[in-house]
Amino acid sequence: GGWAVTGPAQVTAEQGGSLAMSCGYEPGYELYPKYWCRPSFLWFCFIYIAQTNGSEVTVTQGRVSIGDNHTARSFMITLGGVTPEDAGWYSCGVRRKLWFSMGHTIKVM
Repeated sequence: GGWAVTGPAQVTAEQGGSLAMSCGYEPGYELYPKYWCRPSFLWFCFIYIAQTNGSEVTVTQGRVSIGDNHTARSFMITLGGVTPEDAGWYSCGVRRKLWFSMGHTIKVM
């Protein structure tokens, strides 16, 4: 408990289809950047696949788009053109400057 970010444990996508999932966060983090990444060494995110700038503007980077809804305190991640290589572990979360970013791990199948 005590984690500030919530989301599904696992999502399944069809090859060639698209994948959409939502991650939620606690009050107070509305204006922080939200991210979607593939964790690497020790589950840290070094390369962010997509991230917002803290606003509600939807950001699209390649096949991934991420959009934040401050009122609902949730952000939606969409991945298009799913390939078998997309399967694996991902993390959605809130990026903080001084402290560790807070993330939730999701298995994509």
